[in-house]
Amino acid sequence: MKIFVDNDVILDVLLKRESFEYSRELLTLIEQKQVKAFTSPIIFTNSFYIITKVKNKSKAWAALKKIRLLFNVSNVTEKIVDLALASDFLDFEDAIQYYAALEQKVDYIVIRNKKHFISKQVPIITPAEYVALINTNN
Repeated sequence: MKIFVDNDVILDVLLKRESFEYSRELLTLIEQKQVKAFTSPIIFTNSFYIITKVKNKSKAWAALKKIRLLFNVSNVTEKIVDLALASDFLDFEDAIQYYAALEQKVDYIVIRNKKHFISKQVPIITPAEYVALINTNN
């Protein structure tokens, strides 16, 4: 199974935000290679900025190096940018993430707040829903 993981899920774990246990469990599944996980380069720039503001640059670098070991990074090509620009997404970053996920032919997009993301081709689920799905299938 292949999934695309959104920035908030990763930041939940890195910053130990409220209700991050399912996001942490998801990252554990990825670490154990029970699922192939993708994210986009945007996640790294956004996370670096946010972690630096909350903690510091050295912690941001260290966190992103760990995350990079877990995730495959999808390409953001001209095609993806063009699709995002032509889309009806309200948020350009979400559009980029969506088309990057489609390019990888993922089975699910895992995101903390499903209200922010609309998908016609790939199911959108939360970390809790994904963990429940994996536990049901095992």
